[in-house]
Amino acid sequence: MGQTGSLMSHLLFGFLAEQLWTDFPPVEADLTGCTYLVTGSNTGLGLAAAVHLARLNPARLVLAVRDLSKGVKAKEEVLLQTNYAGTIDVWELDMSSFESVKRFATQANSSLTRLDGALINAGVGPPVRWEVTVDGWERTLQVNAIATGLLCVLLLPLLQATAKQTQEPPHLTITGSEAPWTAKFPEKHATNILDTLNGPKCSLEDRYAVSKTFDQYIARVIAKLPQAEGLIVNFVNPGLCLSEIGRDLKPPEGLARKLYWTPEKGARNLVYAAVKPTPSGVYIGCCALREPPPWTTTKQGLLLERKVWDEMVEVWKRVSPDVDGILRV
Repeated sequence: MGQTGSLMSHLLFGFLAEQLWTDFPPVEADLTGCTYLVTGSNTGLGLAAAVHLARLNPARLVLAVRDLSKGVKAKEEVLLQTNYAGTIDVWELDMSSFESVKRFATQANSSLTRLDGALINAGVGPPVRWEVTVDGWERTLQVNAIATGLLCVLLLPLLQATAKQTQEPPHLTITGSEAPWTAKFPEKHATNILDTLNGPKCSLEDRYAVSKTFDQYIARVIAKLPQAEGLIVNFVNPGLCLSEIGRDLKPPEGLARKLYWTPEKGARNLVYAAVKPTPSGVYIGCCALREPPPWTTTKQGLLLERKVWDEMVEVWKRVSPDVDGILRV
């Protein structure tokens, strides 16, 4: 999408340098009395982030997982690694099902008296084959983007109510990636981008990169909504980590493996974004503010962002009658 020169410069002097030589300490904060939820928290970055958050002493921690039995094991792991004395809930959430997303949001809105931070981390890695969800969408597109945005929107009322209740800005944080820097995204010229991406003839080559670009769009548009007033909305690049999200791919070997961080290090970025007072709508990496890919912030890039958002809103409205009421100004 961007110019070859800027991409190469970023990869050589940004990405590689950060992966090889950048370090940052675990996040320090006091979350006493707070409630946090982490999606995709039974393994990898999500589990590591849950452990980090437990050490910061929130009153309640919700682990959102697709498989409840794995969630129970994740809860045991959090307790094993920390001295956490608060409440840990394990709730079911399958991002490949819009019904599951709606049930989860309903559970959160009815069961939680406050939500100080939502770390929307659940996702899938680069696809190796074409897979369709029960809702008829290509799996990567739905899980990483459409369902992610739906969950964010459905949690906005609880987050905004918490802001008014506590007079502190709750966080809505989406796990992003380095991948948008490499997105080719030829479908950007289509009349309907989502429908085009959902066609079986569409290439999966940069599907992951495009899905993570959409996460940037979601975070940036939500940050500007009146319904997100008083919130901190951001998207975070955890860095290249050895995690189960790439379990369908050949594992790195030799020198390439040295580029990868542990999930624990990558999760420091997630927790930083989810607890620190950053501006809203920003991109986080290496526990600091970072610039997103230049092509996403040009005039054309912002028009594309709005087009994708508007298409997603139409999908969400068909899926959930609550969306129209939440987003109506």
